[in-house]
Amino acid sequence: MGRIRLDALTRQFGDTTAVDAVSLDIEDGEFLALLGPSGCGKTTLLRMLAGLLPPTSGRILLDDADITHTPPRRRDLAMVFQSYALYPHLSVERNIGFPLRVRRIPKDVVRGRVAEVAAQLQLDTLLARRPKELSGGQRQRVALGRALVREPKAFLMDEPLSNLDAKLRTATRVELAALHRRLAATFVYVTHDQVEAMTMATRIALLDGGRLEQVGTPTEVYDEPASVFVASFLGAPPMNLIPGRLASTEQGLLRVEAPGVVAPLWPGRVPAREVILGIRPEHLTPVGEDAARDAVRIRAVVEAVENLGSEEVALCATGPAGAGPAGQVALRGPRPLRLAPGDPVTLTADPARLHLFDADSGRRLVWQGSATPADHPAAVVGRG
Repeated sequence: MGRIRLDALTRQFGDTTAVDAVSLDIEDGEFLALLGPSGCGKTTLLRMLAGLLPPTSGRILLDDADITHTPPRRRDLAMVFQSYALYPHLSVERNIGFPLRVRRIPKDVVRGRVAEVAAQLQLDTLLARRPKELSGGQRQRVALGRALVREPKAFLMDEPLSNLDAKLRTATRVELAALHRRLAATFVYVTHDQVEAMTMATRIALLDGGRLEQVGTPTEVYDEPASVFVASFLGAPPMNLIPGRLASTEQGLLRVEAPGVVAPLWPGRVPAREVILGIRPEHLTPVGEDAARDAVRIRAVVEAVENLGSEEVALCATGPAGAGPAGQVALRGPRPLRLAPGDPVTLTADPARLHLFDADSGRRLVWQGSATPADHPAAVVGRG
């Protein structure tokens, strides 16, 4: 078993709160990614979990046992560091077997266990080499092997792929995901790279400013972001966020308006309020000037077009000329989009793909009116 529970875990450095009352349940066998920008508290959280940093308050439970103040060596958790932390004077074999030797495990048991782990990680032909003779990817696998050989209850990983080049990162992501499935072990993985989190994790915990913003599967956090922060952090380009005003029309239809933007939604009545309209770049589609009056319409001018190989991204300024500061939206689609800088363009989207956030708090709005069609997940009253 490797079930971990964080209960209001907090860490302060003087007047700065690095981790702010984080409560989180990590189930046995899941791959949880702690995701967020630099300085959000994810590494501090991992170091408290490993026992390398004492919390200011809160508790850590491993399989219902309180390990908040248990020394690191007695936590039965294995840490894989960003820098690998290999012993340069030891061979691969002795690096992998080091945790067992310090526990005075019999030599024949150590050799057998090291051979087994080395075969799993395709290191069996490299056991006699030293770290300086290895590539970055091979060193990363040795560090992982040193954690695996202990057979811990959970693996803690602090950005272990950040020192690898792009091609090797991709290959190692596949290896780590396959290893997790094979071991069925608990992985807690710190990263600032959304691609790593989206492709490997079974659940993602997004942090910002030391606080937990959202926890969910990769699909949930991408398709139903709980806040403006989550919406703007995930995606490349990230979600388009357009400040606007939500109101009900005389015909009883909810509609968001902003400079150059008219977004009819669905039947309902609410008091007028300021909101932020969110649309993923891949959910926008260019249409002709004769688009239906009841369709979502964003009038813009193309500023730049980026060629991404199989796709293109068009960056567009919204709002009519002379109407004040222009906003910007991104459109992503298969190449070629047949757009060029300076082209006027009208964009539309399925209302079911729109997201609404409170302008003040930045939290997702959830519709609670019975008149809303069930296929419209976006929201306008209440908070999600």
